[in-house]
Amino acid sequence: MNAQAERYDDDGHGIGMLMLGLLLLGAAAGIFWVYIGMTTQDRWPIRWLDVTGGFERVSAEQVRTRVAPMIEGSYFTVDMARAEASVEALPWVADALVRKRWPDGVEVQVTEFVPVAHWTGGQLLATDGRPFSVPGADGIQGLPWLEGPEGSLEEVIAAWQGMNERLQAVGLEATRVSLDPRGAWRLELNNGTHVALGRDDPMPRLDRLVDGWDALARAGQGTPRDIDLRYANGFAVRWPDIETGATQALAHNR
Repeated sequence: MNAQAERYDDDGHGIGMLMLGLLLLGAAAGIFWVYIGMTTQDRWPIRWLDVTGGFERVSAEQVRTRVAPMIEGSYFTVDMARAEASVEALPWVADALVRKRWPDGVEVQVTEFVPVAHWTGGQLLATDGRPFSVPGADGIQGLPWLEGPEGSLEEVIAAWQGMNERLQAVGLEATRVSLDPRGAWRLELNNGTHVALGRDDPMPRLDRLVDGWDALARAGQGTPRDIDLRYANGFAVRWPDIETGATQALAHNR
């Protein structure tokens, strides 16, 4: 009697394992069927591609050409990160955002770099301070030139902004700001004047020039060609007098 009950128990256990195996097989088959359905292009194809952006220097057609080969598969297989990276590799593209639109669309939003200045090594600076490279960057007109050694970008940008805040009080603007490897600052103003500020903190020296600018204007010798502010209490001025090359030292106490 006990042996027969044990046999029935063994048979029940075997049937249970068989049923579990069949259920797992059925689940796997179902998942495989769903996967095939999701990745089959003719079942979930991408039917439209929408490209948006300002498009000042990049065209929508350039973006479409980049993205189109990457959306030829199913809606569920579009690699958005790869598509974004491909668009961002285009010159002048700052950022790209690729999104899928159910059930059969892809949208690409493009943001271009807006240059505000030239930077060392043939680069440009964007409005957010990022340096970037594009073909023919050095030929772009109307932008100030910023120069500095490696690792000085943030320092030069901050100095450029601070200097222009001071210079605007007398209607001037720095069109070139240079920091050399020794830490010395030089400027070129929008009136053509070259300014040597020296090392360390250049702002007090520039304030000295701003405070004395009216005196320079009253001198009646035209626009200064060079101004040297590397003095303790004044500055030296070279006027555009080719014959004499006159240099005048102006004392100015703050």
